[in-house]
Amino acid sequence: MKRIGRFFFCLLPLALTIILQNLVAIPVCGIAVIAIVLDHNRAGIRISLDELIHQLLSLLSTGPFIILLSMTYAIAALVIFAFWYRKKLAPTQERVPVRSAFNPWIVMSLLLLSFGLQYVITYLMNFIGILRPDWMQSYTDLIETAGIGTSSPLTLFYAILIAPISEELIFRGVTYGYAKRSLPAAGAICLQAVLFGVFHLNMIQGIYAAFLGLFIGYLCEAGGSLAIPILFHAFFNLLGSFANASMYYHMEQPFFFLLWLTVGVLLTYAGIFMFQHGIAIRDLHPADKSCEE
Repeated sequence: MKRIGRFFFCLLPLALTIILQNLVAIPVCGIAVIAIVLDHNRAGIRISLDELIHQLLSLLSTGPFIILLSMTYAIAALVIFAFWYRKKLAPTQERVPVRSAFNPWIVMSLLLLSFGLQYVITYLMNFIGILRPDWMQSYTDLIETAGIGTSSPLTLFYAILIAPISEELIFRGVTYGYAKRSLPAAGAICLQAVLFGVFHLNMIQGIYAAFLGLFIGYLCEAGGSLAIPILFHAFFNLLGSFANASMYYHMEQPFFFLLWLTVGVLLTYAGIFMFQHGIAIRDLHPADKSCEE
């Protein structure tokens, strides 16, 4: 019964993130309402309730507002889950200190793996899009509305810094930390990956996030430091933000289709191999290990 209870406790971080997203939206929307009213008052225009609601709904669907809301939630989640992880999980886990977690092999492996998985996940998304074009259309509409495809400073700051830290604390920190108490490592990695997919709340992102979560969970377990998946996540989002058509040159042609697929698989394999080599070199110095990160 205790093991079952621990298993269901693993679901709590995901539930809390969904609740937190809705709670954060209340004050942010309240500030938006105040801004709209003040703007009309400065212009000497009295705004009706219907017009206020209409303008608020229009604002909610704009990219900058969605990014601002996402960043506000992510910062709140970062603070909450960093405190949770530090107080409840980090003291009971043998972790590699951040200052000792990396070497040139590990950093380069994360970069190679980021490139490789960009290609592999692109093929995964295209395959899903062929099977379910309605899912792909919904995903495309979401990306365009949210402004995620843009490279504005606010979007980049969120995607490259805030989101990787907060999401890794939630899923590879707290969720995975509790999952390992009730499941073997492989099972815990699979569970946190599935929950990471559910967190994205749409089918296309959910499937590729779950797939990506398997690799990130492995990096966290084998690397022994939460800093490693955070850096990988930042690399992956950075490449995704600046990826352009040249990375997928003429992918629609059979030759280039197979070429980029081969490149993606080889880079992914090379990244994993180099990561394992880097970990082996780092672990030749066991004195660098500590019970705290």
